[in-house]
This record gives sequence, C-alpha cells and structure tokens, in this order.
Amino acid sequence: MALNRIDPGTRCTIRETGEKGILKKIYFYPTKYEIEFPDGKIKHYSTQDLDIDGLERPAVKKIVSDIPGNGIGERWTNWEPFKGESCVKHYFSTSKEIIWDMLTSLEMYNVWFYGIQRALPVSAEFRYVHRFSFTYFNLEPGAYFKIRPRTIAPYFKCRIMTLEKEKEFGFRFKTSPFYSEYVQFSIEETEFGVWVTCRRISKGLFSFLSQYNWPAKSRILQQLDTIVPKVEFGENDESATDIGTDSQFDGFATKQDYIDFAINMGMEGNMDYINSISEKPIRGMAKAGVVKAKRTGVTPPKPEKPAGGSAPPASGGGLAALSQEEMVAYLVNKGLDGDMDTVNGYQDKSTRGKAKAMIVKIKRGTVERPSMPEILDATSPPPNEGESEEQLMERLITVGLDGNMDEINALENRVLRGKIKAAIVKAKRAQK
Repeated sequence: MALNRIDPGTRCTIRETGEKGILKKIYFYPTKYEIEFPDGKIKHYSTQDLDIDGLERPAVKKIVSDIPGNGIGERWTNWEPFKGESCVKHYFSTSKEIIWDMLTSLEMYNVWFYGIQRALPVSAEFRYVHRFSFTYFNLEPGAYFKIRPRTIAPYFKCRIMTLEKEKEFGFRFKTSPFYSEYVQFSIEETEFGVWVTCRRISKGLFSFLSQYNWPAKSRILQQLDTIVPKVEFGENDESATDIGTDSQFDGFATKQDYIDFAINMGMEGNMDYINSISEKPIRGMAKAGVVKAKRTGVTPPKPEKPAGGSAPPASGGGLAALSQEEMVAYLVNKGLDGDMDTVNGYQDKSTRGKAKAMIVKIKRGTVERPSMPEILDATSPPPNEGESEEQLMERLITVGLDGNMDEINALENRVLRGKIKAAIVKAKRAQK
C-alpha cells in the first residue's frame, strides 16, 4: 500500500514518544500526516516519524558490492617490538592464469614492486648471457634470485620459499643489510576476477625499518593493476560450457600452443588475430605474453599453424558453404522458430554453444535476432572459385570502401580479414 493512500481513521504510533493517535488527513508535497490524539491535540508528522497499524515497512538496507569500484581492498600495517607486519589486498578484473604469470615474472618487478631497480636470476648456466635471463631460471622453492634496490646499495640475494601454482607465491626479500622480509602473494578466484593479497612479515631488532615508506609500499598492487591485461567478464558466457577442445584452441593441440602462436602474431604487428580470440582468458594471456615479450625481448617459439585452424568453409554448397557466423545465425533462427532438434543435433560444439548463447541473449532482449543467411544450391558452383588471396583482398577492399562489410565480416580467415580491414581504414584516411 502507498503511504499516501492510507485510510483516515487508521491508528498510528509516534516512534519517538510512543504516543498513539488517529490519522485525520494527509497532505502532499511533501507528504505530511495530521494526527489527532485522545486529548484533542492535533499535530503533523513525516513518514519516518510514524508506525502505522497494519502496515509493515522493512528497514532499508544499502546493498554494497563485494567488489570495490577501484579494486582497492584491505590495507594495513603494524609493528610491535621485533616484529613488523603489513597486508595489502587488491581486486583484479582478470583471470588467475594471467595474474599468476604476472606475479611470477620476476624480471618485471622493477615496473611495479616498490624499491626494486632490477631483478636478476642466480644461475649456473654455462653461457654468460643465459645467466642474466629468467628464461632459463627454474621457478621452484629454494631457487635464488637477486635484486638491486633503488638506492646506492648493492645487489641482495632473495630466495623463493613458497610456490603453489595459481594459489600462492612467497619469497625472502631484502633491500637493506639490517633486516629481511617474507613476502607472500595469495590468489583467490571469484566469478568475475581474482583477489590478490600481499603479506609482508619482518622480524628482528631492525624490523621497524619495514614501516618506512608504507604509503608507497601499500600501492604496489595498484601499480600492478595498471599493466595487467583485463578480462571482460559477462553473465552470458554459456558458450564456454559447450565448446570442444579442437574448436576452442583454433585447431592447436594445447592451449599453450594457441597462446604462443597468438603472442607471435601480436609481436608481428597483427593484433587483430589476438582481438578475434573468442575465449577471454586466452585472449588476456596472449596480450600479457605480448607485453612480457616486448619488455624482455624473449618471444616463445612459434608453433606450426594447424591445417584445420581457421580454414575457409567448404565450397560444396548448402549448409557446408556457410561460414561459422552464418551457421550460428542459421541455428539461432531455427531455435527461435521452435526447432531445437536442429540446434542440439549440430556436431560442432563451438558453433552449437555460440548459437545457444545467442538464443538466450535474444530472449533476454540484450541482442537482436540475426537475419537468416542465404543458403546456396549445392549443385551451383561456389562463388569466387579460383580467386587468389591478392585478388580477394583487392576486391573486398573495394567493396568495403563502398560501405558493404558483410562479406568481409563473414571471412573465416581472421588474419586475412584483419589485413583487409586495416587496408580499408588506411585508404579512408588517405582519402581525407
């Protein structure tokens, strides 16, 4: 019941005094209640001043998200005789694989970890250049590395103490000859990102020195957040549960091969290939790998591109001639028309998953229904048969400059599609 639609004569109680009275009249803008008491007195009250008989008003609760807007969580430091301890917690909108790769990339600590000017491995490699490369460093408990602080002090040895993949990473850390710290990073995965907690503990007579420059030390995870690749999490990722391994990794045997190939494509200047990866965690790890490769100068070996990956659609006509995007649109239209048997019976898990996800989004009203693609007669010759890649690029660039991007967007070859779009953008800029 609306509070300005209460019937006159309703009994009311004044919250502050406990007096009881009868509602005589309601005034609007702002809402005021005229209350008559047993002694004949008449007073006026606001909504929050009254308890109205027969009307339950639950207390208003402020709903606060568990994820802070700026990602900053718990931060504190404490010192007692011969022991210093601090804690910093930060939320990252990324995957645990990406954040683990960033936390264990010791060569990049000088970018975000306060007080470190340079980090080097302690290695017994035969070749001199390998002794200064973390590529040949065994990341395991007991391994040593050294850091040079941002002072006139020399290098100090540090030692990895804890290593639990994608969960915990800890090491003995030293920037002064007077005290050392144990630095521990722990990772907690959530539905839309990860929480990272950094704890630092120091003991001894000079442990109070760990409290100096605390404001700068407390911002190390904020600094790390500026270089960590972000993953765009969303509620409609149903397709992730219905994608086969071969389709998910673009034909590569393992996810790592897929990532390494994408890193090499990015280092060659083809970021369109990375941006076209549909799996957000893999796309994020590829971008993180490109950042790391540019900083260290070390690029992973480029795997051989599988023959089946990103292959153009079959040219036999019928459904086989449809690209993946067109096949998704075909299945979506079939499903929305009530023919879910066709959708569930389609063999390719990746396409089937994308179609089901789009059907859900269309029913929710977040995306529009795609048009039914045109299905060519299987007996008719396929279009553009015998057309070379250069001829195809030249023709599609001309078509794209005229504003028709449908055939370009339907290309299965992502590398070729990216080149064509880049050429169109360049040509439009030249025309201006």
